[in-house]
Amino acid sequence: MKDAWPVLIVLNLSIIGCLGIGLKFYTPPVRVPIVLLLVSCFTLFINFSAFVLFLTEKILPREQEFGKIIKRFRRGDSRMQNYVLPLDYVDENYEIRGRCMTYNPIGGDFYNFLKDNEGNYWMGIGDTSGHGYVAGLFSLMIMNQMSHLVHKFETPHEIIDQILEQLEERTNAFPHIHRSLYATFLLMKADNKGNFHHSGIHPSLVLYKSKEDKTYVLSTDGKFLSTVMNSPLKKPKPSQSFKMDRDDILFCFTDGLFEQKNRSIGGYYGENLYKFLETAPKKNIRKLIDDLFSDVVKHTGGRIQDDMTLLVIRKF
Repeated sequence: MKDAWPVLIVLNLSIIGCLGIGLKFYTPPVRVPIVLLLVSCFTLFINFSAFVLFLTEKILPREQEFGKIIKRFRRGDSRMQNYVLPLDYVDENYEIRGRCMTYNPIGGDFYNFLKDNEGNYWMGIGDTSGHGYVAGLFSLMIMNQMSHLVHKFETPHEIIDQILEQLEERTNAFPHIHRSLYATFLLMKADNKGNFHHSGIHPSLVLYKSKEDKTYVLSTDGKFLSTVMNSPLKKPKPSQSFKMDRDDILFCFTDGLFEQKNRSIGGYYGENLYKFLETAPKKNIRKLIDDLFSDVVKHTGGRIQDDMTLLVIRKF
């Protein structure tokens, strides 16, 4: 009754109002006491029906409960971003900064970076299919495996193979895990001299070469993090490589960043992203990220359609 009383009050007041109007214009072929009895029975029936519908969430409570759930997830979302994704990192070799904006309260985009015991830098960025807490949990599993395996294996493609093996074992152990769930994931390893090795299927990277004042697009290749999407006939490929020199900047992003759509004109942000990265001032990476996200949100009219994540790395 604590939550149902507003509904019951509205119904009863409506019935009383209708009864008052009806009695005012009533011409008695039937005696008034009988009419009042019929109205009382009808009122009891309406109250009982409304209460049952309320308890089974066929009327207003569904919307009310949905609102509570959304508020709860939104509160949890900011805590998830603050507690799970790594803080920006700066040392004598690299400046590494990330930003993630989710479409739903909990999204599937993620990034991670850390140093192994030998002083190598490991950086990963990924996008799990779908939205919501299932995609978020899948992303957390990948981040957890990455943080553990970088201390045991030497190359990115070996670690991705290990994550795939453990994903297969987990899926077999828990059959309720949907095999259709997958993630694009790029894993990179760098030494302090700027030598990078990377593996994984993910949107291409953009490398800004400071000496040339020019940007280059670097393709990626590897495997999906999925138990069903990798062809068994595809031969494993070793990790690819590139070199970053002093003041070079690497931009890594999920597809949600360049696929944001302007509903008015129907255009995607894609080409604007590459133009922005070419022309934007690059002395302050944090400001560059803020300006880019503001530009994307402005392009969409304040309504993003997918998670979007950016990972930026500067070589010192």
